[in-house]
Amino acid sequence: MSNSEDTLSVTKPSGKAAGMANAYVFWTILGGFFLALQIYAYAAWIASPDFMPTPPGPDPIPPIVRYSTIGYQIFATLSLIPALIWFVIGVRRTGKIDTTRAMMVGWLSAYWLDPFISFLRPMFVYNASAFNYGCWCTHIPFWHTPHGSRIAEPLLIIAPSYFYTFTLTALIALWAMKQARRRWPRVGNIGMALAGFAGIWLTMEILDVVATRFMGLDAWPGSFQAVSLWDGMPYQFPIYELLLFPAPFVACAFLLYYVDTDGYTVIEHGLGGAGGGQWRRNGLRLLIFIAFCNLMNLAYTASMGIAATAADPWPAGMPSWLADGQCGSGTGITCQR
Repeated sequence: MSNSEDTLSVTKPSGKAAGMANAYVFWTILGGFFLALQIYAYAAWIASPDFMPTPPGPDPIPPIVRYSTIGYQIFATLSLIPALIWFVIGVRRTGKIDTTRAMMVGWLSAYWLDPFISFLRPMFVYNASAFNYGCWCTHIPFWHTPHGSRIAEPLLIIAPSYFYTFTLTALIALWAMKQARRRWPRVGNIGMALAGFAGIWLTMEILDVVATRFMGLDAWPGSFQAVSLWDGMPYQFPIYELLLFPAPFVACAFLLYYVDTDGYTVIEHGLGGAGGGQWRRNGLRLLIFIAFCNLMNLAYTASMGIAATAADPWPAGMPSWLADGQCGSGTGITCQR
């Protein structure tokens, strides 16, 4: 990651800046709304009986899965150290929170929506052998699925991912888009979007498939098997996730690519004229990116969750350490539905 905003985006004047002078006000209010919702969800979860680990259950965990999970947790936690150092040094040096750091905070704030993908039906689960305290799911507005509090959110893996990996994913898409524009100067937004998708497919999506198929970190039991890899197996992987998951990050890449002459994104128009000093503008910028990243994550998780209502039944033989108590023995719900 670069310390300079100028190296992260291509400066391009916006002809609509005057007509969108107060765009930042809307995004700031929306960011405050999302922030209030997640504070409520987390606080209600911690204060409730739901705040307890989901056990892996009686089924044996293959050694490769057990050791991969332990190793992944260690790596994800330790990698937070350089990410935090880079974040803090840049802010202390300039006194500003640039777009990349604001996006990091924005995606971290979107973590509370991670399990929303199962809000109508259990379709995505995590390996319960990872460190977890269940899930705040049932405290998310509009949550419908029973036993949501048992989803084993792997806190040492997914929380760091939201802080730095997701912004890195957007930067990978941005890099690919810039390469496409340099190689083909007349390429349009569609061509750049395809380049962004390709960049994510060749990096982060490969890791996602490996995590599901070989590491047993998570599973997609509520999928359309006809359009899934290894369909009918506990480690099946929906192919359409390869389209829906990168989309928010390509949108983030476009946000970083197109900035006005003052270095502000389209959702920040008017922020440069906001009074109160630099730190007030920093706070407003964070709320703006909190709004945008939460909206992107909500669009992804809600679309996947709604689609899951028509998906195939769970594959047979889901192990207890992946079922997360969503179905099976003691739940009153059969996994084969």
